[in-house]
Amino acid sequence: MMDFRYEEGNNVRNRSVKGIALLIMMAVLSGCSRDNEPAASAAQTEEPALPALSQLELPVTIQGHEIIVGETTIQELLGDGFQLMVSEWNGDDIIQHELNPDTELADGTSNTEISFWITDASFARVSVIAKNGTVRTGDAPITRLELHLSHNEELLPEDILVDGVPVPEISRTKAGEMFPDFEQGDLSVTQRGEDYKCHLLFSPRTLKLYQFALWDTCEDAPEPEIKVPSI
Repeated sequence: MMDFRYEEGNNVRNRSVKGIALLIMMAVLSGCSRDNEPAASAAQTEEPALPALSQLELPVTIQGHEIIVGETTIQELLGDGFQLMVSEWNGDDIIQHELNPDTELADGTSNTEISFWITDASFARVSVIAKNGTVRTGDAPITRLELHLSHNEELLPEDILVDGVPVPEISRTKAGEMFPDFEQGDLSVTQRGEDYKCHLLFSPRTLKLYQFALWDTCEDAPEPEIKVPSI
């Protein structure tokens, strides 16, 4: 005669084993799901890649001549009629002399003290760096461009344009419309890309543009000194 109690016990044990196995499987699947959550979340929150200087479309036009950081060379500026000056410290004072485009820049060296007057109240500063071996200064593309303008709104020249807009029209509000993706400050608009930085600074008195700078940061180019021009 079959012992029904024994068979019933076996059935209970079998059901218990199946139940435990099911619970273990659910726990494993749940763990895998949780493990995948951070990766999915990270993928969703990953920030877009920063733009590179070569991808940036931000031309500056001075007296009808377009200047593009990373492309326009010193020789082209000279050919456009700009009188480029170099500032040097002689141990006692800062002296200026005309830039010699035939001077060679050794690999890894730079010239960050080149400037030229645009009007009696506006000037520009540029830099060049020898990135890939010794280069003739005139053949070197500029790696930094600064515009230093007057705080006097009446002295802002119409023939200097940033991204196609004359500087007298570039107020703090206008800059926010021109560059909505830039970081917005009270008196500044800034963007840092993969290998460049750009900023626009505004006069606290007129809220008009008084300084613009765009420079290459990839090769340790020095950041421009932010100061009010003494004009």
